[in-house]
Amino acid sequence: MVSVLDAPVDYVYDVITDYKHAYRINPAITEVEILPSDRGDVVRVRNLSEHWIGPFCFKIDWVGDIVEPRDGYLKISTIPELSSFESGSAVWELRSQGERTWVLHESRLKPDFFMPPVIGDRIMKRQMKENTLDTLNRIECYAKVMLHVDMENEPDHIHDALKEGKDCINSLGKIAHLSLEKDDP
Repeated sequence: MVSVLDAPVDYVYDVITDYKHAYRINPAITEVEILPSDRGDVVRVRNLSEHWIGPFCFKIDWVGDIVEPRDGYLKISTIPELSSFESGSAVWELRSQGERTWVLHESRLKPDFFMPPVIGDRIMKRQMKENTLDTLNRIECYAKVMLHVDMENEPDHIHDALKEGKDCINSLGKIAHLSLEKDDP
């Protein structure tokens, strides 16, 4: 999936690489842990998540190694023996377009759990696409909030909201219009 986000690349990068707070950009994630890695250039992350497709709930354990072989390019490899997947990989590529960011996200996952036949590939692909679009919207929203915080140099309540994990997306899945005024509670 390719998208152009309305936020500078440094802020988009900071949101994507804030692995400890991945639940901010993917609300299906219920728990995150940064694990020790035997290589200095690798960040090993474990995510527990809960995914609903119709009446079916899938609790998924994912562990992956993340490396950045060059600026703005993240390569992710799933570790099958620690995950609910037989295999998996992903790539994030970010390019500055002035005050905007070009983003490429590609991922492949082969589940190692039972998938009810009624769900099928078509429904899974549609669900994954919707989740990716939602994640990109959340990345853009958090990057814009962080940019505003840096520009204003003081609105502690916004910093506090980010620290508390307040959601950039409202219950209807639309980007929330966050008030950025200092006087707001």
